[in-house]
Amino acid sequence: MSIGQGRFVAEREAEQPERRVPSFSRDRLTWVGYVMLAWFAYVQAAPGLVIVHLRDELHQNYSTGGLYVGAFAAGTLVAGLLSARLERRVGRGSLLWSSAALMGAGAIGLTAGRTSATTVGSVLVTGIGGGLLLATIQATLSDHHGGRRAVALAEANVAASIAYLVLIGVLSLTAALHAGWRIALLASLVIPAVMWSSNRRLAIDAPPPSGAARGRLPAVFWIAAAMLFCTTAAEWCVNGWGATFVEETTRVSTDTAVTLMAGYFGGVLAGRTLTSRLARRHDPAKLLALALAVSAVGLAILWPSTRPTQALVGLSLLGIGLGTLFPMGMAVTIALAPGQAALASGRAVAASAFAILLAPLTVGAVADATSIRSALGIVPVVLVLAAGGLTIVSRARRRAGDAPQAAVAPSGSR
Repeated sequence: MSIGQGRFVAEREAEQPERRVPSFSRDRLTWVGYVMLAWFAYVQAAPGLVIVHLRDELHQNYSTGGLYVGAFAAGTLVAGLLSARLERRVGRGSLLWSSAALMGAGAIGLTAGRTSATTVGSVLVTGIGGGLLLATIQATLSDHHGGRRAVALAEANVAASIAYLVLIGVLSLTAALHAGWRIALLASLVIPAVMWSSNRRLAIDAPPPSGAARGRLPAVFWIAAAMLFCTTAAEWCVNGWGATFVEETTRVSTDTAVTLMAGYFGGVLAGRTLTSRLARRHDPAKLLALALAVSAVGLAILWPSTRPTQALVGLSLLGIGLGTLFPMGMAVTIALAPGQAALASGRAVAASAFAILLAPLTVGAVADATSIRSALGIVPVVLVLAAGGLTIVSRARRRAGDAPQAAVAPSGSR
C-alpha cells in the first residue's frame, strides 16, 4: 500500500464513528443552515435576473451586463480560497454572521449604485461574502451531521431551489405593484437580521483540529473537485444558455423559450427533493452516478428537439439530473477529507465558482464563432469527464475499504 493510500485509509478510519449515527435529525443549527443557504441562493440569483433592468437604467451593452455573473463568481472563487484560513482566525460562528453581513452590504450597494463600476463592484463584494457564507454553511452541516452530511446538503439545496422560485415570484409581485426590483432585494435583508438576533448565542463551532485537519487534502479529493467543476459547468451552461438553445432549435418566441425553462427549474427542485429522501438510505456516489445518467437522457431528448413539447421533456429530465449533481457531488467531495470540512468546503466552493466563471463565457464565445448548438456540445463533454472522475473516486474509496456513508435509518428518523 502506498503512503498516499495508507493516509487515505487512516483518514477514512477516523470517520468511522460518524457511521454509528442512528438517524438524521433537524435541530436548530440545521435549520439555521437551511434558512441562511436559502437566503444566499435568493441574493445569488438576483443579479442575473435584474441585469435587464440595470442595462436599461445604466445604458449598458451585453458585455458589461455579463460582468455581473462573472463578478459574483470571481468573488466566490476568492472566498473559497480564503474561507478555511479566516475560520481559523475568527471562528466559525463569527465567520458565518460576518460573511452574511458582507453579502448584505454588497446587496445594498447593488441597489444604491448608479454607475456600472459601483454595481459590478457591489456584486463582487456580494460574491465574496456569499462564497464565505456558502463554504461555512456547508462545513457546518457536514461536521454537524457527519455520515449523514449527504442528507443535510441535499435538503439545504432544496431550500436553495425554493428560494430561486420565491425570488421570481417576489420580482413579479414588485413589478405588478410598480415597486421596483430593489425592494425585492432589500426586503430579503430581514432574514439574516432575524436569524442573527434569534440565534447569536447558538454555538456554531468547528470541531477541535486533528492531525488530519492540519494536513494536506488527499489526492483523491482533487479528482472529486475536478468532477465537481465539470458538473457545475454543465449546470451553468444550461442555466445561462438553455432558453437561447430552445428558442433557436424550436423556433419559438423568446418569451415562450423562457417559459419552457420553467420545466428545467422545476426539474431541479424535484430532483433535489427526491435526492434528499434517497440520500437517507443510499450512498451519495451511487446517487451521483444515477444523476449523471438522467442528465444524459435529458440531453439526448433535448438536443434534437424541434418542437416545444420535446424540448420541455428534455429540459425537465435535464433539470432533475443536473439539479442533483451539485449537492451529491459536494457531499462526496467533502467526505473524502474527514476532519478537514472547512478546508474541503472552501476548495470545493472555489472549484465550482471557477466553473461558473468560465463555462458560460466559453459557451458564449464558441456560439459567436459557430452556433449555440455547437457551443453547448461542451455539456456532454464535461458530463463524460465527470463520470470518469466519479469512477476514479469510487475505485479509490473501494481500495480504502470505504463503506457507503448512508446507512439505513430507523423508521423513526425524520
